[in-house]
Amino acid sequence: MDWRKKASDPRLMASLVWAAIFLYVVVFGYLTVLKHEAFETTAFDLGNMDQAVWNSLRGRFQLFTNWGDEGTRLAYHVDPILILISPVYLIYSDPRALLLLQTVVVALGAWPIYLLAREKLGTSLCAVVFPLAYLLFPALEAANMFDFHPTTLVAGLFPYAFYFMEKRRYALFFVFAVLVMSCKEEMSLLVVMLGLYALFLQRNWRIGTAAIALGLVWFVGAVYVIIPHYNPEGRSPYLGAYSHLGQGPLGIIRTAVTDPMAVAQTLFTKEKLVYLRDLFAPVGFLPLMGLQVLFLFLPTLGIILLSSDPQVYTLEKFHYASPLVPVVVLAAVYGTAFLSRRLAGRWRIPRERSVCLVAALVLLSTLCYHRARGFTPLGGNFRMPVITDHERLAGELIALVPQEAIVSAQSRLNPHLSQREKIYMFPRVEDAEYVIFDVTADSWPIHPYDQWRLYQSLITEEGFGVVAAEDGYVLLRRGAAGGQQLPDGFYSFARRETPEIEYPALIEFGDRLRFLGFDMEREGEMTSLSLYWQALVPLDRDYRIYPFFFDDGGAIIEDTSLRPMTTAIWYPTSLWKPGEIVQMQTLPWNVGSDLHIGLGVVDGDSWSVLEERLSAQVTSSTLRVLLFDEDTAVQLAEVREGRIITPQRVIALPDVAQPLKVVLGEQLELLGYEVMPETPSSRGPLHITLYWRARDDVNGDLTVFAHLIDGEERILAQHDGQPDRGRYPTSQWLAGEIVEDEHALVLHTDCAPGEYTLVVGMYDAGSGERLPAYDEHGEPLPQRRVALTTVRVEE
Repeated sequence: MDWRKKASDPRLMASLVWAAIFLYVVVFGYLTVLKHEAFETTAFDLGNMDQAVWNSLRGRFQLFTNWGDEGTRLAYHVDPILILISPVYLIYSDPRALLLLQTVVVALGAWPIYLLAREKLGTSLCAVVFPLAYLLFPALEAANMFDFHPTTLVAGLFPYAFYFMEKRRYALFFVFAVLVMSCKEEMSLLVVMLGLYALFLQRNWRIGTAAIALGLVWFVGAVYVIIPHYNPEGRSPYLGAYSHLGQGPLGIIRTAVTDPMAVAQTLFTKEKLVYLRDLFAPVGFLPLMGLQVLFLFLPTLGIILLSSDPQVYTLEKFHYASPLVPVVVLAAVYGTAFLSRRLAGRWRIPRERSVCLVAALVLLSTLCYHRARGFTPLGGNFRMPVITDHERLAGELIALVPQEAIVSAQSRLNPHLSQREKIYMFPRVEDAEYVIFDVTADSWPIHPYDQWRLYQSLITEEGFGVVAAEDGYVLLRRGAAGGQQLPDGFYSFARRETPEIEYPALIEFGDRLRFLGFDMEREGEMTSLSLYWQALVPLDRDYRIYPFFFDDGGAIIEDTSLRPMTTAIWYPTSLWKPGEIVQMQTLPWNVGSDLHIGLGVVDGDSWSVLEERLSAQVTSSTLRVLLFDEDTAVQLAEVREGRIITPQRVIALPDVAQPLKVVLGEQLELLGYEVMPETPSSRGPLHITLYWRARDDVNGDLTVFAHLIDGEERILAQHDGQPDRGRYPTSQWLAGEIVEDEHALVLHTDCAPGEYTLVVGMYDAGSGERLPAYDEHGEPLPQRRVALTTVRVEE
């Protein structure tokens, strides 16, 4: 059997599809479980879903207490599939069961896609491309990775509903249609669209009408009866995201008819057009040629694009797009069939070859897009969750909470405690017997200061005591005696033994605090800093550590006033032990990509009061940090396009074209220079690079002069300015540091060809007095300047 026969063997191709499904289950099953074990899942929504499923198995259908006072998910969503899958907990009662179930259901959606592709394209080999495109679709992978959501299950269930509709196996179609609808109230609109497909494309009035009626009854019942009945506001809270277009679905439809421009302005924004581009790009935009299938997702797509909530139309982070993915891939199958027929007819390409060409385009698009933005180890968004000692400690503290206890748990701890009748997401406490939170984690939905104040209130007013507290975790129990103080082990979250600092420095503030350096981290558009400190002496007060971001004009873009550092709240400087290293982290925030990083220390409340700041003195640093505001503030770095561009300090002398050893004053040396070009034209600039070394800390800001003179001391070209184009004044230089200093001399237009002398030196701009210059033998140089070389100027 040759390779062509093997490639067309349906059994072999089917085996490849099942192998891909199995590999997907292994990879994403492992990643999602590991993500949970690394405490990267949250109350919204794994904790919510887990509690609802766990309670449903015990006859308390859809009961959950994490959110609001209603006590049921039906006040927010109608997703009875949670009841249907609850028996899974008879086998494995753990949130990880939901993550694994979700992964399996999503993966199995690839099989009917393959079957349809094989039928429509007439080739098993090319049909394999489309289940691969489905499994490698970044938006689907992102949904799979984002906790557990019934909506994500639709991605695996819908292809079966469509397949059985196409095969006219209507009994199985209705089984999967009901499963799709049971995932969320608006998923019933997909069933309505399948009914329209049967009605107009299959000409089956009975099935089409039944499906449309089933979907509409489900949608109306869920949105207008069930949710309003259980929700105190009498309507779905999510309708607020569409209030700009009208009240409820009927109001939106009315606006679309009476004011279509309002709808168009909502739909056709830059972000939403990019969303559409990225939705079709993984399959080479072929869905646009399979419109008879693509129209099925119009209601779901409209719900996404008409929302005012940016999370809803964020494609590759949340779960909202998961129902769109199978429709897009199926439309790509039909688009491939359409385009290949056109190629075969117009260009007389054999049908099988034209199918392979178009399928190859889809495969190439899939692989390229996945390489850039996929979530497998081959994709650009791949990240392996890491379980650190901090996460292992969380497991030990969670084990101290009795199974029957009512708990208030922070978001990322919540799904590890959610299998109980009542649990609240911290800061909601209510009648909780235990409270657990981690001060090192995102405090959302409470402000970090409010979290601290709530802790104080629970301790002093609500009768809670500390059961355990370590490495930033706090476990409280109502009525615990003698637990009013946080133990020393709690503060270990801020202490570091031997940190690997990305940008080390030694900067002392007022002989009290020593700054050791910083790290900068950017994730997407968010920037955060890690700052490392030591107390030089026992501190009797809480100094305000003040990192800030400012623009080129000096205006502060962002500081820690509204988004404080956790360490500053829970481990203020008065508790620091002299010599220990303390790490402080700013909260991630979008501060832009072009900025400066500043730092200071305040002995008081206001940064704007110069007298309350501690003076700074730089001993060493890898970057050229700059002091300003009368040496009370430090510019740590300049950032451009999200990267630090501040030059590093140079201690070792680089290779230079012409070495020298000239001393200027008592504090500076000129070690060498470069001149480019060696023979300039009378019209071109002359570039000079000088290499200075500070013998000691330099007092004052000196000006460098570079002059090109003739035999009669006439200046034919010159450049006077502070070193490094004014960016690095001499007062900021450290002893032993070598500074590379560039100057460009523009020759006068009347500069005749000939030989001229290039001289350099330094002077005090205030007095105009030059620094004395001495050669390597200590002899003073004439006119307090250094004659570097003779420059020949040509035509």
